[in-house]
Amino acid sequence: MSSNKKITLIIFSMITILTVIIVVLVAIGSRQTGYEGVKKKAYLTADIVKKSLTSHMVNGNMDQRDVFLNSISQLDNVKDLWVIRAKSVSEQFGKSTLSNENPKDNVDLEVLQTGKEKTVINESFFNANLRVTIPYTASSMDKPNCLSCHNAKEGEVLGAISLSFDIREDRVSNIIVLLYIIGTIAIFLVIILIYIRNKIAPYTSSFDQITDTLKKVHEGDYSVRAKNGVLKEDKEASIWLNELIDKLETVLTGIEKNLTSFVHNRSVNMNHDKLITAKEIIEDISEIYNYKKTIENDLTKEDIYYRLTIVLRDKLEIKNFFIFETDLMKNERKTIFASKEKIPCCNLTKGIKEYCRAERTNSIIASENFPEICRIASCKDDDKHICIPFFVNEQANIVIHIVSNNEEELNHVKSQIGIIKKYLEETKPILESKILMDALKHKNLTDALTGLYNRKYLDEFIDKKLPLELKEGTTFAIMFLDIDYFKMVNDTYGHDVGDDILRKLSIVMKKCISENEFIIRYGGEEFLILMRNPTEESAHELALKINKEFSKIVFNYNGDSFTKTVSIGYSFYTKDTDQFYKCIKYADISLYEAKSTGRNKVVRFTKDILKNGDKLDY
Repeated sequence: MSSNKKITLIIFSMITILTVIIVVLVAIGSRQTGYEGVKKKAYLTADIVKKSLTSHMVNGNMDQRDVFLNSISQLDNVKDLWVIRAKSVSEQFGKSTLSNENPKDNVDLEVLQTGKEKTVINESFFNANLRVTIPYTASSMDKPNCLSCHNAKEGEVLGAISLSFDIREDRVSNIIVLLYIIGTIAIFLVIILIYIRNKIAPYTSSFDQITDTLKKVHEGDYSVRAKNGVLKEDKEASIWLNELIDKLETVLTGIEKNLTSFVHNRSVNMNHDKLITAKEIIEDISEIYNYKKTIENDLTKEDIYYRLTIVLRDKLEIKNFFIFETDLMKNERKTIFASKEKIPCCNLTKGIKEYCRAERTNSIIASENFPEICRIASCKDDDKHICIPFFVNEQANIVIHIVSNNEEELNHVKSQIGIIKKYLEETKPILESKILMDALKHKNLTDALTGLYNRKYLDEFIDKKLPLELKEGTTFAIMFLDIDYFKMVNDTYGHDVGDDILRKLSIVMKKCISENEFIIRYGGEEFLILMRNPTEESAHELALKINKEFSKIVFNYNGDSFTKTVSIGYSFYTKDTDQFYKCIKYADISLYEAKSTGRNKVVRFTKDILKNGDKLDY
């Protein structure tokens, strides 16, 4: 409903209510006035009857009073009239024989008894009667004195007169007057409404236009404009409103265009209202900024992956996902994070460059796009998968592997792809820096020739990691290993051949050890192997295995073929000593024992080895 109609309806309702109130008050007042007029007529008639009856009594012609009473009852609007004698009057003068001098009902008896006037109104749709019963009381003040004729006391009821009036004509007159009033007010009301409607129409029309425009703007439609009004004031209001909408549309369109590209078209999945879209995009950018500032201060690559996991799980509400990191140099993949509720559709760990479709094409792969789009990935039941690859640098690549249970979850994931890519972009420089730092650190802690850890790593391990492992109750077997007669190889064939033999020894050792062991090139042809939580049997078996496997290799240089052997000495920490460096020395002494007693053998440290005086100090 338009404002004009609303205002007109309100004014009409108010005037109508006011009119009804006025008509009711006039009707009540007219009715009461009519009743009062009839009652005055009744009082006048009662007084005339009283004086006439007194005159008949004084003149001694009471026998003719019925003629008088009948004549009085013939007056206009007097429907009936009768006089009632009180008991005391009947006893003094005798009972009346006239029909109109006897009580007709309880009203007459009540008035005789109480001496109080009583009015009774009987109204129906077609008839209206008013009856008034007025008592006559004895008074010495009357002329002539009532008490001079009646045996009565002052104020005693001598009788009463009842008059019944037909008031239909009065009621009809009142109704006609009311109709005139209602008609006059109705005509006035129509004129007023027409006048007011015409006067407020320009204002309400402009108000409705502005309201409709604001409603559409509120719903996100910034292309709408308010029409120019008729009056000066609403013209200005329309112009100001349109200018404001123009500014909003220009600013929000620019914000949406610039910021949407910043977060990879995220707005296409969001609210159609440019203002709400801009607000949500700015919130995304703010959260991305806070994320970036946080990971900039993280110490390790693992910390950064942890932050990324939190974002995917809590902020973007991705339920089931996996983060894979690919070592591009080794062409191998490891799992950084795995959801517990699902298993990945892809378990590829090697040959990533050749077999992973997402990394090979460097594009997002979604299983819903084509049946078995990735031959390697295989989901169970009705699960769908999406793989989002992200190139970090020449050494590493990341893949976000997401598994969805149903269509709703899949659509949610698709709507978040843009923002996921933005988080990955912000992660890239910091992660790349950590990877490079790890590579430099690894290079600094590894031997360039063999790729094994060097002595710097051993020192760092003893200072930082060993105390933590000791708290967990870890024990170690320390093996010292040396190639027999290695100097002869260098002197005979040159250092290049010696380096090749060292590399092949490192390969043998790597194949022999498990994840619980690591190898350190201690210096020259000497190597140190640290074995976690060993037993006497497992340590001895590992040493024999290395010794045996290396001795199987046949070397061919300059037309010569030969084999080489190693000597190994080992000790146990903390079984042999509670000092780590001392335990290394015990392994070194055991190696010396192996060499001095024939080489190509494995020697476990015992106290008996410390028999020479210079060794007893250890």
